[in-house]
Amino acid sequence: IQYEKAREDRRAKVNASYKYIFEVLSARVGLDLPTVEEMILDVPSFDAFDSFFAKGGKKSLKIFYQEGDPRGIECGRVIPEVEKGSKIFQFYLERTSDKIIGLCLYFVRYKNDTSINEKTIHEEISFGVLDATDGLLPGIKDVIEKVFLPAILATSNWGNLGQSKEDTKDKQNFVETIKKYISFLGGAAACIEGTVELKKIDHINFSELQTFDKITAAADNYDTVYQLEEVLMIWYRQIEHVLIESKQLKREAKDSGPLMELENWKYMSAKLNFIIEQIKGQNCKAVINVLKVAHSKILKSWQELDGRITDAANESKDNVRYLSTLEKVCQPLYSTDVVLMTQGIPYLIKAVQMIHRVSKFYNTSERITSLLIKVTNQMVTTCKAYITDAGLNRVWDQETPIVVGKINECICLLREYQKCFHEARQETSENLGGKALEVSEVYIFGKAEAFCRRLEKIMEMIAVEQNFNALTQCAIEGIDLMAVKFKNIYHIFQKKPYDTLDPQVTEFDVDFVKFMSEVERLEAQLQTFMRTCFRKILSSQNSLQLLQRFQKLNMPCLQEETAHTVSCILQHYVAELEATKKLYQTQKDDPPLARNMPPIAGKILWVRQLFRRVNEPITYFHKHSDILASPEGKAVVQSYNKLAYVLVEFEVVYHNAWMKEISQLQY
Repeated sequence: IQYEKAREDRRAKVNASYKYIFEVLSARVGLDLPTVEEMILDVPSFDAFDSFFAKGGKKSLKIFYQEGDPRGIECGRVIPEVEKGSKIFQFYLERTSDKIIGLCLYFVRYKNDTSINEKTIHEEISFGVLDATDGLLPGIKDVIEKVFLPAILATSNWGNLGQSKEDTKDKQNFVETIKKYISFLGGAAACIEGTVELKKIDHINFSELQTFDKITAAADNYDTVYQLEEVLMIWYRQIEHVLIESKQLKREAKDSGPLMELENWKYMSAKLNFIIEQIKGQNCKAVINVLKVAHSKILKSWQELDGRITDAANESKDNVRYLSTLEKVCQPLYSTDVVLMTQGIPYLIKAVQMIHRVSKFYNTSERITSLLIKVTNQMVTTCKAYITDAGLNRVWDQETPIVVGKINECICLLREYQKCFHEARQETSENLGGKALEVSEVYIFGKAEAFCRRLEKIMEMIAVEQNFNALTQCAIEGIDLMAVKFKNIYHIFQKKPYDTLDPQVTEFDVDFVKFMSEVERLEAQLQTFMRTCFRKILSSQNSLQLLQRFQKLNMPCLQEETAHTVSCILQHYVAELEATKKLYQTQKDDPPLARNMPPIAGKILWVRQLFRRVNEPITYFHKHSDILASPEGKAVVQSYNKLAYVLVEFEVVYHNAWMKEISQLQY
């Protein structure tokens, strides 16, 4: 009766806030609301709810949903349809009766300075699920990797952290720390999951096979010997399977780094040593002792297997020992400091050389190649993180000088990696008795080369964008339409959803070809536009001023058109020289004077204007083009020199005559 009363007391507490929690649980576990409420009421105490809802209470509420032994009368009711000895799914508050093997449904509130009420509960608390059905560590790893990390990468609100270089570095370090923790959780889960326990045999009492008399008696019993041989063969097949697995090539992530190789061998070493400990254990020894006395024929196979697993364990132990020397020199590869990585490459290559030279088992071409491939993988991964600020900023969203600098540093890093490798191999081959690194460079540097090619394409696109960006600053009428067209093309490319920096994403290469094709088409339109602007040249001076505007764009696609335009203007200039020459001949005796100008000063001003008309174009040709060095240009220079001499002489003659006349005046 007291349990039933306690249950009703708990039911009386259920208000709208409780109902909100129950609705969330119902939606997640797939049960109707009344069932969820009855199952929660089975929990003996609601103290966790009270604390979570209260002012100054706990900021989290954990509700577990998993199989367990049915509750007794303390829950205040008889749970229907429960067979004796069976397990049923139940809710647990804050902690479970056994290890966590189901769902952990958690609610979090960020402030507890006020109590939670039904009006604001949906705004004040957040909800999440940790699925531990495949193990607690994989569950935690999945939540961090699939929920929290993407949320962190997507956020733009970092509180007091701004966009400065130091703050960006702090953000990167935080993201990298999370990624390392995710990797650690994955490794720990794999080690726990990978341990192989020899099958337990319940129908044999191994403690009865410890003394010599009992071992001898068992060896004389045919049935006992047969049973023990069966047991040994069960264990034999388990161990044989592990050995076969250890020799097989493991399927690894395409971007796994060198420390993953160390983790794999640590995992294998732990796995094999755990089996050896069981072989040396009391049960296994008892079986072998009996079969030895019985002269069992399967012992030969067992001893051969024992030797193989011992060799495999020694190999994994030796590999762990030597690969551990890489741990320190590989750490820079896992930072986002490209300069530090570049400085550490020689030490890394030397460490690999040492392993190749000294290691008893890890000195094969295949393993060293695999290790260096992982080094390349990590370099590329870190370069991608460095360029994107650990995934916080896309390439296209960053300032051009900054992202170009990062890309150049990454290309230098990968080039330095290849350079150090070749120098080390050359040095080893030159030393007498040195064991050369016989590895596949195509496999080792293939990904780095592909990544560099991808970076070069991105740099090419950025350079094109910078060139066309000059159009927006240009004052030439009609050219702004070209700038708008390019922006549309560029923005379409920027919006592509794939990873631009992943060289294995072939969609980029297809889109890059399309982009460059569109750019070529736009450049052709720009050339046509420029040609149209100079279709009718009225004045060399005006045309050269317009040409200067085009040249200030500094666009490679206009260089050929510029050279053609200069040639056209030069031809027009030749005609202007002839026209100026004729004008001089016609008006030199009585040139037109400006209003109110004295005769001599007026003539000098007139001739200077003629000289300026022919001098400004030739000065431009001399400074900004090499066309005057051509045969055609040399002829123009001769014509100019003749005319310029005549014009200057005209000015000097009149100026000297004026000076002479002035000197004779009497004051």
